[in-house]
Amino acid sequence: MKVLNPNNTTHSISLIPRYYPDNAVVFTLFNETNKENTVVSNTYSITNGLLTIVFDYTFTDKSKYQLKLEENSIVYRGKLLITDQGTQDYTITKDLYYYE
Repeated sequence: MKVLNPNNTTHSISLIPRYYPDNAVVFTLFNETNKENTVVSNTYSITNGLLTIVFDYTFTDKSKYQLKLEENSIVYRGKLLITDQGTQDYTITKDLYYYE
């Protein structure tokens, strides 16, 4: 699972793919809330075994997406969590429950 900040419009994700693509990849986001697929334009680079994909997208806070990278077959499949909380401080129930 990758965590992205909704306050940014340009995002970068580093990952280890199933295989390294030779040509352009199709980057698809599936919104788990409204069940919509969106193909997002992207660029990628491969450095020291990591594939880093850069793309522009406007996310809403507290949403979840499935991501899929394809060339001829699936290069990578994973999930995105969109939150403005720091990844070290993330809790599902932040500011929802108060204990006395």
